[in-house]
Order: sequence, then structure tokens, then C-alpha cells
Amino acid sequence: MGLEGSFNRNYLRMKNNIILTTAIALISTVLFAQTPKAYITNYGSDFISVIDIQKNQKITDIVTGSKPHGTAVSPDGKWIAVSNEGDNTVSIISAADNKVKQTISVGKTPHQLSFSIDGKYILTAINGEHKIDVISTSDWNLINSISVGRNPHIVLPMPDGKTAWVTSEGDNKIVKVNLNSMKVVAEIPTFGFPRVMTATPDGKYIYLTIRWFHGLVKIDAEQNRIIAQVLLPQSDKFDNEGKAAHGLSVAPDGKTVYLTSQFTNDVTAIDVATDKILKSIIVGTNPNWIEFTSDGRFAVVSNTSSNDASIIDVANWKVVATIPVGKNPKRLWVANTK
Repeated sequence: MGLEGSFNRNYLRMKNNIILTTAIALISTVLFAQTPKAYITNYGSDFISVIDIQKNQKITDIVTGSKPHGTAVSPDGKWIAVSNEGDNTVSIISAADNKVKQTISVGKTPHQLSFSIDGKYILTAINGEHKIDVISTSDWNLINSISVGRNPHIVLPMPDGKTAWVTSEGDNKIVKVNLNSMKVVAEIPTFGFPRVMTATPDGKYIYLTIRWFHGLVKIDAEQNRIIAQVLLPQSDKFDNEGKAAHGLSVAPDGKTVYLTSQFTNDVTAIDVATDKILKSIIVGTNPNWIEFTSDGRFAVVSNTSSNDASIIDVANWKVVATIPVGKNPKRLWVANTK
């Protein structure tokens, strides 16, 4: 009995060790298989560029279509969507092999797009036809179109998963879309040409840039009204197309919003609680867009006029890499993909 008991105990110990080792190996495989990447549209080219943020290098370019404008990654990290403004199409790319699997015809002049929070839809701003085209991700078919006002530019799904805000450039407003009814349920006048939006992780606040305004406005998303503004240092520069402040993104911890300036070629950090400017950092020329890795360690900025992307180490507030991409990079999306 003693020998048998000792054997059983050793066997169980060995079995548990094998299970533990196997589990660690599987977890490691998943962690290392999924790495943070930036997908960047090159508006002056016909392809997007893919950057490995851990290695600070471009992995590949993927041809999509004429004037790639907007891009987004599905919540599960399996698919990348790209709107091709010159072709009136949306390209669907597999993250597993970086190949285009579907090309979907949409309305005239598609701009930015986003996946819904549940991943069921792609919502594409159709700037030339004043609507949002809705694509089902179950079969990649266009299933609905929603009138949202003149010249929609940006679609921002909210964290609640039930609604999305859309900028209406031609009507100087943003509108709220209920994703169950697929109808506009609210609107907020912006008293200027709305450009880009982002939201805090809790969905309480929306930040918006406006043409010819060097700064941002803060919107209470529960009360549906503008409640504050933050002005960047003023510049003597003037752009007849209204370039000033443009891309913006809230850090994953929700404490800081980061804003790009096309005048001063920098990124400014602004405290969400106090609306005070904290610091700025020089990046490339004409910075268009900014996004963060999920852990908040790095930010990626697309620089339209210098044809590159800046990688910012957020904790050390330092540009750690400048990576050439295609011509006139615009939008970008950062996600952990295989």
C-alpha cells in the first residue's frame, strides 16, 4: 500500500506539472501570436501600411483601392476594413494573412468607417450621399443606409454598444444614431464645421475638433451639449481648407485626451478632469490621426505631409521611432492582431 500510494502521489504530481506546463505554453502562444499593429491608410497611394509596434518597423503594404481613406479593425482582431474613396468601395482584409478577402460597393465618396462594438456591422460615412452605409459582417453585404445630414465624415460607436455619433460637416452638427432602430435620435449643433471625434471609455464625454479652430470642444454625451473648450497656443498660420487641430484620442485609462495640431506639428496631452494642457511633443509634418495600444504604452501618429508615422513612448514622452509609409497617410487603427 505504501509503494502504491507513493506511486499515485508522484503520478498525480507529474500529471499536474504537465497540465500546468501545457497551459503556460498555450497562453504564451496566444500572447506572442497577437501583437499590437497599426494599420494606416495612404490616401495618395492605393494601399495601406501595416506596422509592428513592438518591433517599430513596417511589416507590409496591402493594396486596397484608390484613395484609401478610413480604416478600422473588428473587435475580435480578425478583420480590417478600409474605405476606398476613389473607388466607392470597402475592402475587407484578413488579419491572419494580410490579404483582401472581400470588396464591397458602397455609396459615393466613403470616408471614415467603424465596426460596431458588438462586431455585427461596419458603419461607413458616405460623404457624397449624406448617409451611413451599414454592412453586415456575417456575409459582408450592404444591408441598410441611414440619412444623417449633409457630408458625414466620422462615425464614432459609443461604448454602450447601442449608439453611434456621426459628424455632419455640411450641417455643422453631430447626430446620434440608435443602432437597433437604425435611426437618428438626437443632434448637437457644433456652430462650425465638425472634423474628428473621440470618446472617453465610459462614454460620458465626447471630444471634437472643428475647422479653423486650433483646439477642441468637450461634449457631455448624456446632456447632449457642448460644455467646454480647450485652446491650443494660437498660430499666425492660415489654411484655406480649415486645417488646425485635427486627430484626437483618449488614452485607454480615460484620464488624458491627446490632440494633433496640423499647424505646430505636435501632439498635446490634455487632462480630462480639469481640461488643462499638460504637455506637447513634436512629431512629423501635418499630423492627421492618433491612436493608442490597448495597454496605453504607445501612441501612433500618421503624418500626412512627411509620409511617415511617429511612435510615441507615452510614459517617457518621447518619439521612439519614425517609420516611412505611403503617400499622404491619413487614418489609422491600432489593434492586437495575429
